[in-house]
Amino acid sequence: MHRLLLIESSPTLRRGMEKLLLRHSFDVHSVPADEAALADLDREVSHGLSGVLIGWSTAKPAVRQALMRRLGQADCQRVAAMLVHSDFEPLDESGIHERPYSLALPWDRHAEAPRLTRGLLAQVARETRRRTPSAGGGLKILLVDDSRTSRVTYQRLLKSHGYAVTACDSAEAALEVVKGTERFDLAIVDYYMPGMNGAQLCHALRELPATRDLTLAILTGSYEDGLISDCLAAGASECMFKTESNELFLARVHSMATLRERELRLEGERMRLELILGSVGDGVYGVDREGHITFVNPAALRLLQWPDAERVVGMLAHQKIHFADERGKPIPPDTCFLQQAYELGDSLSNWETVFWRADGHAFSVECTVRPQYRDGDCVGAVVAFRDIAERKRFEAELQWQLHHDHLTKLYNRAYFENALEQELLRLKRSAERSALLFIDLDRFKHVNDTAGHAAGDALLTSIGQKLKSRSRQSDLVARLSGDEFAVLLRNVDEAHIASLAEQFRTILDETNFIYEGRAFEVSGSVGIARLNRHTLTPAHAMNCADAACQIAKRHGRNRIHMFDANDDAEMLASLEQSWSERLRRALAAGDFSLQFQPILDLTRPVLYGYEVFLRLVDASAPLAPCAFLPQAERFELMPALDTWVLDHLASLMTHRRPPQGARLHVNVATSSLMDPGYRARLSNLLRRGMFAPGQLCLELKDQDGPHRLATLLPELRELTRLGLTLVMDGYGRGFVALDDLRRLPLGAVKFDGDIVQSLQGDELGEPLLRAMTGLAHALNLVVIAPLVEDADTLRRLRAVGVDCAQGFALGSPAQMWRDLGEDHIATAPQDLVA
Repeated sequence: MHRLLLIESSPTLRRGMEKLLLRHSFDVHSVPADEAALADLDREVSHGLSGVLIGWSTAKPAVRQALMRRLGQADCQRVAAMLVHSDFEPLDESGIHERPYSLALPWDRHAEAPRLTRGLLAQVARETRRRTPSAGGGLKILLVDDSRTSRVTYQRLLKSHGYAVTACDSAEAALEVVKGTERFDLAIVDYYMPGMNGAQLCHALRELPATRDLTLAILTGSYEDGLISDCLAAGASECMFKTESNELFLARVHSMATLRERELRLEGERMRLELILGSVGDGVYGVDREGHITFVNPAALRLLQWPDAERVVGMLAHQKIHFADERGKPIPPDTCFLQQAYELGDSLSNWETVFWRADGHAFSVECTVRPQYRDGDCVGAVVAFRDIAERKRFEAELQWQLHHDHLTKLYNRAYFENALEQELLRLKRSAERSALLFIDLDRFKHVNDTAGHAAGDALLTSIGQKLKSRSRQSDLVARLSGDEFAVLLRNVDEAHIASLAEQFRTILDETNFIYEGRAFEVSGSVGIARLNRHTLTPAHAMNCADAACQIAKRHGRNRIHMFDANDDAEMLASLEQSWSERLRRALAAGDFSLQFQPILDLTRPVLYGYEVFLRLVDASAPLAPCAFLPQAERFELMPALDTWVLDHLASLMTHRRPPQGARLHVNVATSSLMDPGYRARLSNLLRRGMFAPGQLCLELKDQDGPHRLATLLPELRELTRLGLTLVMDGYGRGFVALDDLRRLPLGAVKFDGDIVQSLQGDELGEPLLRAMTGLAHALNLVVIAPLVEDADTLRRLRAVGVDCAQGFALGSPAQMWRDLGEDHIATAPQDLVA
């Protein structure tokens, strides 16, 4: 990562430019353009500064002149420089146009600063590569001798053997040369010269940043012990004599050149590794076996908010970085997992923990520890880490969505049923008692029919909040479906169960619901099931509470009823038996029907396909799936129902196929795909060509479905090879679904309907959908949005890149695809399909 120094007097401009450069992965240190800026520049140059940006317009003239004089010195010649100025301001005095690797940029073009800075740094890198010698010669030698004869002789000799030579006749002339832009690898200096002798010149060269690492050799005509000692003390690595033969002279020069070339290659490799280390986005630091920090890269400094590496190198990483857990509780070194890894030479991969910043705040990281060996012995470790706080927040949000109802923000049915199961397991090991309440709103359908679904949603949200406010801390309140709520009362005295249930009923009775100036009476019926160590199963408990709720409704509504195994057994059996027998009779008689709702391809737009809905034929009206599918799941009838849908679709296909290319999206239960008979029937229909390749799309709706289907991956891949498309429904409802995108052979995903419907009222809705759509597209999955009910939602979905949409705004379910026709899109509002 390139280190930049930003010098700007205006705090506003300084912050703006700093943010711009940081976004483009520069390591930026910003300071005001005052008298202290010169010291900041000196310090940054000594630490390997890559470039400097100066706010020319806001800096004082004296500061500007001092900065430009400093940038003209030898050790700054390869530092890129940019002056950011106003258009009307002259820059002649700055000398910026004569300085190499420099340019001026008007403030109104400041957005180009990252690109132009990279261009300057690339020029520096190219020039550095050109001057790096190759093996076998090409080194640049500074020859200093006041004797013209000696100077010309040695210059010709060295040039004839491939060396580039610059000759000077005095020490003073040599110092002027090295202050320029030219760089040297070796310096051969005559000892006896008027003014400054060779040893004194070596001292002076060692003091200059540009020649601090120069290889020095003294050339003299006489052998004197004091002279040689003086030269070596001055920093010379060789003492050569003018009386030696040319061959010996060249051999000594070649030996020094070979060592210099090796040094340059090592330096080049070091710079390359530092560039790689500095350019990575992850923080990286090294430790020795005791855990002392040996190096740290710029990303680590930024993430840990350390000002510079010098302040932490040599300190224990445990004391500076991972001394406490996320709650701030200290972790002793002998129990710190990372410290033990350092000392034992262990490797760690994707280890999640917390690091502490310099400001005293912790953040979540994922780190990798790799031990480093020298001659077979572990000498320390390299630790790479990344900030995963944002990922943690995203995971927590997705986990929340997995467990909660999006409308009321209460727990959902899946979470509630799992909590109920855990509570029954706890009660089997305890003498405590608990209770399960089923709460069903009375005449909720009247609110929906007379005031619309928006009014119904507002009522459900209000009721959910009031139920939650009345519950104890240990209670669990959930929305099961529609207007059904449930409350799990943990550890209650049996004598108080009825009074607690009455409090929840009173909430409904006291609710004064007004929507758009219209008042509605609200009441509800409450069914109670007592729970103890003898309760059979969660399903039995829910059946008992449901039966008690039905009894309360039959007795006049707006009341509570506690299930009694003796008095209410008939109702329970009737409830279970009626649904069981009703569904079995419907399967035998074929008392089901299918409806088809169009799915629109937003990219063209054309018809993409249809979602197939199953309806139970009733005397009054076809019943929606939510009315009977929970019962079918309870009595393990889903494989039979899903098989009926397959066979009925296949029969319809023999009479008239849907429009060319239209897909058929069919909801399927996970229990059906787990059933060998259903899979065999599905495979048979695909092999017989009843559905064109890609035409039949099965939507997985169960929240735990993808996890359970992991055991069937070979069978699912075979079905997709036969032409089946698997679609993950409820995309975005939980984090588990994201993990399964890569494992299951999916062809498409469908957003959770609640996320789509809450798009307008949620400011994070569009960014969330855009991120999830991008993830799905990266995996080559089609993205479908359901429950689209207005043009604004459709426009938002288009804006985030969603591929397809369905909903009442685009077409209502019909009895047959021929009733819709391929031209049904033309009947939709033009602003929806334009």
